Amino acid sequence: MSQFRFLKSRDEYYRHFTALDIGTDLVKALVVRREVPIGHVLGVSREPQHPDAMTGGAIGDVELVIDACNRALEAAEDMAGTVPGQVVVGIAGEMVKGFSSSIAYPRERPVERVRESELRNMLQLVEKRALREAQHLLELERAFGDAGEVRLVHSAITQVRIDGYPVTNPIGFQGRNLEVTVFNTFAPISQVSSVEALARELDLEIAGTVSQPYALARACAGDEAWEMGGVFVDIGGGTTDVALLRGGGVEGTRMFGLGGQAFTRRLSADLGLSYHEAEARKIRHSEGLLPPDQEYAVAQLLQADIEVLLQGLALCLRELARGEVLPSNIYVCGGGSLLQGLMQEIRRNVWAEGLPFERQPQARLLAPGDAHNLFDSTGQLLTAQDVSPMALASHALRVESEERDAVNNVMRGVLKAMKG
Repeated sequence: MSQFRFLKSRDEYYRHFTALDIGTDLVKALVVRREVPIGHVLGVSREPQHPDAMTGGAIGDVELVIDACNRALEAAEDMAGTVPGQVVVGIAGEMVKGFSSSIAYPRERPVERVRESELRNMLQLVEKRALREAQHLLELERAFGDAGEVRLVHSAITQVRIDGYPVTNPIGFQGRNLEVTVFNTFAPISQVSSVEALARELDLEIAGTVSQPYALARACAGDEAWEMGGVFVDIGGGTTDVALLRGGGVEGTRMFGLGGQAFTRRLSADLGLSYHEAEARKIRHSEGLLPPDQEYAVAQLLQADIEVLLQGLALCLRELARGEVLPSNIYVCGGGSLLQGLMQEIRRNVWAEGLPFERQPQARLLAPGDAHNLFDSTGQLLTAQDVSPMALASHALRVESEERDAVNNVMRGVLKAMKG
């Protein structure tokens, strides 16, 4: 008898899903069972990527990524004893743009109650404006000359106000001014198509595609972050993802092409090691296991790359700040964050000089326990590198709870039309 349990009933099928984090160094997969309001992680896997699989955080070679994903899925499913048919996928890379857009609508008849059609028309205006901004951003970076290359990936309403007062659902309210703020994620259509092709090859139904840093901020923000704001930083293998939480919602996300691989390449080039030897030495350095002579040499070489990465973080935050005050709490995760000395340099705050922080930044390393609404049944999720796939799983759980919300139903209809 097969050890796997294929999910044939409708209820069982929708009760289980896989969170797939396709990174530059590793593909991470979690098999999760929904137990409203939480999710139980039943299976965990981390499989190495081929060095040529990813480019700038995006899929570079579909076949190589499929191979790594297959290995990751099989390992996680083997641990869980279950084969889910649905997957939530994180999307990242230097060309992925996420930002908030708002529109204020003065109503001609304030005594009339807000109708669903009125809200839908407002959301369509917000999304069209955001699409133009995303196209403009990509064209400024000279990545794409054709505006049609941009596609809306994910959208979420972050705030609704009537006459300045926040409401959960404006339908049925009276008022003169209706204001809606929506967070949107856009990506090159070629990148989105690669993710969709990957899911088809893996025989999986995409339950959701979401910006990795957006999912991270939403999953790990505690009460203090929601009230005071926060900066979320995921240092991966090939890219560093940043999300700004400000004003009670995720305001923007950015990504830049520096991560843990830069440290490995530095050691490989300067010490005459193969890439795999350099990676092993970097890991031993992070664990404090190198002999003193090697430890000193590695620390000296990596210091320059740490400074470059933090300069990239500073540039990213300057762009996200848009001239306004930045929250002082910084939350860090990702495999690259485990490099010895990196968190120490972040906490020194030399890199933050000149940025509009409201007070001296305070950074802390996120742990798996910071991801909301997840229980790890495996005992395998232990470090900051595991937070990102857990954030994707948390996002999938939250989306299910939002499906019964009338405002989000309207948003999904607009999103479907925009994607079409």
